[in-house]
Amino acid sequence: MSPRRFLPPLTVAVPAAISALLFLLAFPPLPPLAASLVCLVPLGVAARSMADDGCPAREGVRLGWWFGLFGYGATLYWIAIALSIYTKLAILGYFGALFVMSALTAGAVGTLVAARRATRWPMAILLPVTWVAWEKITEWLPQLGFPWLPLGLALAKVPLLAQSVDISGVHGGSFWIAAVNGLLIDAVAARRGGTTREGAWARRTAIAAAMLLAVVGYGSWRERSVALRDLAPIAIVQPNVPQEEKWQADNRDRIVGMLSSATRAAVAAHDPRLVVWPEVALPGYLDEHPEWRDTLAALGRAGHTPILFGVVDVQWNSPPIAGRDLDYDYFNAALLTDSLGRVGAYPPTRKQYLVPVVERVPFLNPRWFGALKYFGGYGRGQGAVVYREPWGAFGVLICYESIFPSQARALRRGGADVLLNITNDAWFGRSTAPWQHEAHMRLRAIETRAAVVRSANTGISSYIDPRGREHGATELFVPAVRTYRVQTSDASTLFLAWGDWIGWGSVLASAAMLALGAPRARRAAAAA
Repeated sequence: MSPRRFLPPLTVAVPAAISALLFLLAFPPLPPLAASLVCLVPLGVAARSMADDGCPAREGVRLGWWFGLFGYGATLYWIAIALSIYTKLAILGYFGALFVMSALTAGAVGTLVAARRATRWPMAILLPVTWVAWEKITEWLPQLGFPWLPLGLALAKVPLLAQSVDISGVHGGSFWIAAVNGLLIDAVAARRGGTTREGAWARRTAIAAAMLLAVVGYGSWRERSVALRDLAPIAIVQPNVPQEEKWQADNRDRIVGMLSSATRAAVAAHDPRLVVWPEVALPGYLDEHPEWRDTLAALGRAGHTPILFGVVDVQWNSPPIAGRDLDYDYFNAALLTDSLGRVGAYPPTRKQYLVPVVERVPFLNPRWFGALKYFGGYGRGQGAVVYREPWGAFGVLICYESIFPSQARALRRGGADVLLNITNDAWFGRSTAPWQHEAHMRLRAIETRAAVVRSANTGISSYIDPRGREHGATELFVPAVRTYRVQTSDASTLFLAWGDWIGWGSVLASAAMLALGAPRARRAAAAA
């Protein structure tokens, strides 16, 4: 069989590759925004032509598949590097993620072609509806959800434009970016139609510019109208422990010593109301190291300062008995040592959204992987835990949970004044991933109008105010201690009240358009 059968024709490969390149350039740490406003134009022009020429939706599926393969193949390269620290099957994890994301973009573009054939509506309407619908499915997909690069993430480094995400979350931002792309696609189509349609090209371009100006106006108003109030000084510790050293038994005492010394220095210098250590700051099970409890208790009592720390938390399902297999579950968790030195006196926060493969193998019983410590067998936490202190309340997002807006929304609705994001990004290395991971928390701050404090093992640690402005960001791969004078707000948002109504509305609208187009597709197939 000729290999050409597996390769796309140029009419598919060229627009897919150009859009994939622009998609790559749309996200941090590269210069923000501009590429996102045009990244779907080559893809959309090709999809529109397919639909108007009567091509079946499967041609759109093929176009979307190759866009996903090119685009996510380039943007998610760091998965193979990161997973290699944990497992020799890293390349399979990378290809697995690539397959899932390509399948989702194939569905998005296939839906777009089917919707255009059924309705002949402008791409300025069809593209944002179908694209955001599939972004929402990517976030919601059970155990495989990986909403790492929604279009709205391109706004994170531009607070003026990012203010719009308080309307319907990051997918609201994706919607207007995709709408601008759609208007430009329609403008290109009008331009190709000849001089008689010159006015149509100009109108669509003008509408795109007006939409951008409207977003700027809204952002300017919200930046002025969201009032801030002082909350408390909060300290973070960034120990900068390399991933290859973190789990070595000989390094445990040194790591705990680094965290303890940094905490004492922060308390002595700035008298914070809370000290935050990163994800799994303690390299092991707390139950196996009573000396760690003693250290935490002494630190809490000495400074009269609570300490939030990441650890592997164990839940015993039956009492340990000699000669019998241990029955327990373990969790990626955050525990609090209070100002009286009581360790774990409050319920733990246990991570609910687990990294596929590394923390939980999708759809399989986690107990099958119990012998593989720190791989595949983590338990899934339940519920949003909000901690209440005299100075205010806070909730915790552990690592990967920062990319799920619903989790931040639940904590804010539960009363949290500040969202703490604890993470260990050491395994990303010096890739683009640390910058993209941190960018999500800027959007969580704007969506919820809560303060955000981020403590990362190797950086980027920072404080982000409710207007999305970052303060005191640390460098990558250097030890650091920061005390932030945190401000929060009492502002409400449409996102907090209604959730991601644009995202779910797009899902329903896309389903309706597919249903509308089904009879036409059957008639076309019968005629062929």
